[in-house]
Amino acid sequence: MHKESLLAYLNAKPELTQMVLRAGSDPDFLNTLFFIVRTERSTVRYSCTKTIHILSEQQPQTVYPYFGEIAAWLHNTNSFIKWDGILTLANLVAVDKENRFDLLYDEYLALIRDPQMITAANVAGNAWKLVQARPEWEPDITKRLLEVPDIVYLHHGEPSPECTRVLCGHVLNCFDHYFDESKRQAEILQFAQNLLDCPRKAVAKSAARFLRQHST
Repeated sequence: MHKESLLAYLNAKPELTQMVLRAGSDPDFLNTLFFIVRTERSTVRYSCTKTIHILSEQQPQTVYPYFGEIAAWLHNTNSFIKWDGILTLANLVAVDKENRFDLLYDEYLALIRDPQMITAANVAGNAWKLVQARPEWEPDITKRLLEVPDIVYLHHGEPSPECTRVLCGHVLNCFDHYFDESKRQAEILQFAQNLLDCPRKAVAKSAARFLRQHST
């Protein structure tokens, strides 16, 4: 599909579900989506990366050949593209037969310490996908997630304890996906215990629910 034709299609604001279906069945269409992300500077890029992200949830094997391009999104100065890259890569680990994510492992998980809360939350909230695909990574990933309460995140350039609390909620949800398989269950339970008095009520409730479910 020619870039101009796809741009006209995108400017008509098609339903995202239609785009995902088309990308999953038309390799030329999918290839052009990536081309637009590489070459365009307009907001249509966001429809492309979002489509690719959703397709990676449904058909990761279809998106996997573009692993290298998606990895480059981690360095994109546009936060929306970077976030879709984070989410897409987490979905691709399950089909990463070439172990290409191994080379990204430290760079990717270091984003848990990114001062921008949404960037860190996208990594922390989806780290369970890495654990499920590569159980040998679980102890290290859990260690990094347990450090979140001590990390400073920024809001409008200022340290924000509330952002840290939000991150703790994402970490708790992540732990919920793989607690039974974790080798650090005692530390995870203590993490949840420490959140029972969290000023962010939703996080405190999640911690209480987590402990009821997982404490013996």
